[in-house]
Amino acid sequence: MKTEEQIRTLIGLLSKSSKEDYTEILLNFSFEDIDFSEIEYWEPQCYTRNCFYKDDNFELILICWDKCQKTAIHDHDGEDCWVYLLEGKMEEDFYRLNDNEQLEFCATNVLGKGQVTKSDKLSGFHRLRNSKNSRALSLHVYAKPIEQSLTFDESVGKLIDKKLKYDTFKSVVPSQVIY
Repeated sequence: MKTEEQIRTLIGLLSKSSKEDYTEILLNFSFEDIDFSEIEYWEPQCYTRNCFYKDDNFELILICWDKCQKTAIHDHDGEDCWVYLLEGKMEEDFYRLNDNEQLEFCATNVLGKGQVTKSDKLSGFHRLRNSKNSRALSLHVYAKPIEQSLTFDESVGKLIDKKLKYDTFKSVVPSQVIY
């Protein structure tokens, strides 16, 4: 019951706030009281996207990273994204399109437990990767919900439009809750 109450509180804070406040909300929220085990879904071959709340303004996705898993290089289709690391250690690689419309590596950011990173339409492209030989768990807030992304397909060596999907959708609280 405490988990549902805490998630309701987080949703309420995000719902009442401007996107400009999301980083501060995530950094100051007490995630220790939330048991994410009912939302977690793990796969040894690929990280999993587990949505547990979605409305017109934002969605909350728990991403489960097994050892050394990573995303493709991608953007967020003009939407903002916050990543709060719940467990483990991650690395975020940043890329931009150069004058020849080719992806160019810019920098790497190391993300530890309890830290937040934010991507927006001005951030360009990035890749997240679990940098440890142990599992990691991250909470992603997308405002507005993201349906697709421009993703670098390594097999063909170019950016493609990719429709995004959830591995699981386990609504912890109803999306129509009014706060």
